[in-house]
Amino acid sequence: MVDVALILGPNLPGTLATRLLEWMNDPDLSNRFLASAGAILQLGVTATALVSWYAVERLGGATLAALRGRGHRFRNDRGLRVAAAGVVVFICATVFSGIGLLAAWSVAGPWQFPDLLPQELTLRTWQNALPRMGTALTTTLAAGILSTMIAVFLTIGCLERETQTGRNGGQNALLLLYLPLMVPQIAFLFGLQLLFIGSGSSDRFAALVLVHLVFVLPYVFLSLSDAWRHLDRRYDLLSAALGRSRLSALLAIRLPMLTRAILTAFAVGFAVSVGQYLPTVLIGEGRLQTITTEAVALASGGNRRVIGVYALLQTLLPFIAFAVASFVPALFYRNRRAMQV
Repeated sequence: MVDVALILGPNLPGTLATRLLEWMNDPDLSNRFLASAGAILQLGVTATALVSWYAVERLGGATLAALRGRGHRFRNDRGLRVAAAGVVVFICATVFSGIGLLAAWSVAGPWQFPDLLPQELTLRTWQNALPRMGTALTTTLAAGILSTMIAVFLTIGCLERETQTGRNGGQNALLLLYLPLMVPQIAFLFGLQLLFIGSGSSDRFAALVLVHLVFVLPYVFLSLSDAWRHLDRRYDLLSAALGRSRLSALLAIRLPMLTRAILTAFAVGFAVSVGQYLPTVLIGEGRLQTITTEAVALASGGNRRVIGVYALLQTLLPFIAFAVASFVPALFYRNRRAMQV
């Protein structure tokens, strides 16, 4: 994660991904060749890690099968379960503590050491920051909503075709779909950047939406596919027996019954789009700013109050999407409980 490395270790020796980003944005064009070679190296490192993980997974599975065959059942695993639960609780506490600290700094007045709490709470930082973040907020919302809507439309089309034919794409299609999630972004985004530059197109926003779609689509498909496939097929048979067309059954029966799943998938996709830093930096070429890119840029500064405003807003946008995905179906199904899936 390039953005994580830039935030947590701005003054430390850069990781390979951060160095690649520097070479890609260097005015000296000769560094582009170095960046290309580094991207191939990053891809090789990731492929080695995936192969190693797969080998360890297969070895672990074979070892467990052999132990089970010898009668070992590992029933006394309470200590391991408690340790795993403790790790999860610690991670959750760390995340929510960070969000709480961001919220505190965003409304903090004078806050000097060794005071535990700020001397006063004020919205002055929000009032000063909101007018300046209008462009970044608009770009974030527009790119997120458009890329997620396209992803939902494509996913519904694929799943509906799968329902009609009774055949899915198989493992190869899923591998192709999830490939952008397994391959490091830095390994192929530079190539996409050169592709868009070579195309001669100056519409960077459309390119940004398409690149966000590459990462949003797998998560939307993963979120919606299970609910879609588990919907009782007898509803389709009943609608066909009543003379309804496939399109009519889709619009009048399947989509309304899957409203909660569709909105949840939309919220997941929107959250993924909001969090995209590297695609926005490379494809936008500095012409397009989002809340995420501004938050990362401000993270290297010393104004914690402004950092808190941008980072908290970045957290609030996905939260609002998930809140809508929860409350809208609750209102829609309040008199139609039997339609809930």
